[in-house]
Amino acid sequence: MIKIAVIGLGHPHIFSMISQLLAEPEFNIVALCDPREPINVKRAMEMVPNAKCFENEEEVYAQCDFDAVLSSAANGYKGDIAIRALQNDKSIVFDKPLVTRKSDLERIKSLLIEKPYLSANLWLTCRYAKGYYTVKEMINQGLIGDIVHMYFVRPMRLAPQNRPSWMFDERYGGILNDIGVHDLDLARWFSGSECKEISYAKASTARYKDYTIEDTGYVSMIMENNALVTILDSWLTPDKFPAHSDARVMITGTKGMIETVQYPEILVKVVSDDLEPRTVELLQPKNSQAKELLTILTNQDIPTILKPTDAIQSTELALEVQAMAEKR
Repeated sequence: MIKIAVIGLGHPHIFSMISQLLAEPEFNIVALCDPREPINVKRAMEMVPNAKCFENEEEVYAQCDFDAVLSSAANGYKGDIAIRALQNDKSIVFDKPLVTRKSDLERIKSLLIEKPYLSANLWLTCRYAKGYYTVKEMINQGLIGDIVHMYFVRPMRLAPQNRPSWMFDERYGGILNDIGVHDLDLARWFSGSECKEISYAKASTARYKDYTIEDTGYVSMIMENNALVTILDSWLTPDKFPAHSDARVMITGTKGMIETVQYPEILVKVVSDDLEPRTVELLQPKNSQAKELLTILTNQDIPTILKPTDAIQSTELALEVQAMAEKR
């Protein structure tokens, strides 16, 4: 049994994370804590009525027995929560982004070296989504040959009136670190390669000029296998669009092309030197993200789709891209 303390409920992501852990009987959520978010804590208590609510982190560590910290705290608070957890011999499971400051990431890396029995896990849901998982399987099968170019587009709906205040100040940490980490991670995963060079990165505000937030982000980079990557992320989903996002990916290889579309229905299309254009059947990962997280937290020597090292490497890349964008 893995005992979980939820520390930081600043983003609604936490409710999906809690739901997925509750679906696995091996997880037991024993504590809830975020004095800044009483409404979210109350909602979480309704989901986990047996969990104990604490007024501050010090009480959680002093009075509660647990194995790992689950968090979707305001982005700017995550570094302190993560470092405190690791210092107290607790693994961490965070929604994206992991942190907003490079200094916090370096401290986390140092603690993980000191305590290799712990892990830092990032809830990167795209790897477990049917569309992206199907794309990865087709790449692995060699259907399009070697990857030459990857093109990612991810518009999201901001709806600022419904967003927490921390998204509009320094606690947010930038669009490319927040949204972009999904596509940066997918670029690493699809190519099986790390970034060799960030050619260009820029973030700006095009629509929501009455708010302190970047609503557009652009990245161009080259992977170590020489695949070219273009990423366009934004908070520009139109008001009348009937979904939160319409993420798309186009991948061109030496023998074919793959495209995935996320709305109005999830579609994956492929064409190659050997295959006529077709929409392929979607594949489902064998295990859920929560099930694989259990594998990691119990130190089982079983391969997982998303590894703890991915949390560090994708975050490192996202922070580097964000820093470059802020210099322009």
